[in-house]
Amino acid sequence: MVSIVIGPILFGFLFGLVLGTRIRRKEENSFKFTGSAIVALLIGSLLMSLDLGQFPFYADLPIATAFLSAIIGILIGSLLFGSSAKGDN
Repeated sequence: MVSIVIGPILFGFLFGLVLGTRIRRKEENSFKFTGSAIVALLIGSLLMSLDLGQFPFYADLPIATAFLSAIIGILIGSLLFGSSAKGDN
């Protein structure tokens, strides 16, 4: 039976969301999330989470779900709140 542990997934997503809000989307900034960059980041993070494996005492999935949810949180946080954060001069 597979039981998914919600704690690390939720914490990883919230941590990624907070980090994603700090990524600014400016024209002079060389770091941009284009469509191909998002796809490459998701593929790379999926491969990395497969290599990392799950936390030691969890047996829900063979991937690091907290790492993958943190990457997804970074993407969502930067796309939704990245350019509209206060103090962005």
